[in-house]
Parts: sequence; C-alpha cells; structure tokens
Amino acid sequence: MEIGGPMACMYLLGNPDHYTNHQFTTFYWQSYVNEARRVWHPDVANGNERPERVALIKRHGRIVGMSPVYDYIYRSEELECLSLYQWVRRCKREKLSNPSNSEDISGDSEPDDLE
Repeated sequence: MEIGGPMACMYLLGNPDHYTNHQFTTFYWQSYVNEARRVWHPDVANGNERPERVALIKRHGRIVGMSPVYDYIYRSEELECLSLYQWVRRCKREKLSNPSNSEDISGDSEPDDLE
C-alpha cells in the first residue's frame, strides 16, 4: 500500500489523519446485556458469557469494585429519566477534587482590586 507525500508528512509531523467535531465514547454492550439476562433468567448460565471486568479501588480502608454497568443501575434520582443511550452519551465519570485544596468559590471573598 502506498501513501501519498502529504499523508506521510502529516504522520511525521504528528498531525491527525482526519478531523472531526465529534467525541466518541467507548461502550461495552455485552456487559449490559449480560446484566439484563441475569435479572430475567438467573438460573440459566450462558456458555459464552465472559465475567465482567471491574476496577478495584481502595476507599476509606475498604476495597470497592467500580463498573459502568453498576454506575447506570445505581444512578442518582436526578438521572433516572435518562435511557441507557442518553446516559452513555451524556454522563462521564470524573474524579472529584479534594475540597480542602480547592479555592473558595462561594462568592463570599472580596475580589482583588486592580489599579
């Protein structure tokens, strides 16, 4: 396979080979399907079902498993109206900053005078 001169220059300069105004989200459909099957058919074990991967974190001396499936199942009441598609498209897990390290954003502090 041949590559044209402009495309070779793009790769050498570290530029992307295409531009888009969209951001794509990785979504593992099989994890959600397996969880739904467990609710309707708890006794039937599917032979091609892989165990779900979870991230283990240590929080307050306890080990907690984190999973995008459980994030959707146990979402807050404010997000109950979102379908699975809307939730995957709109919601993203973000780490909260430590409140002791964050700046005062309550608006009670006086702004600095610029002269």
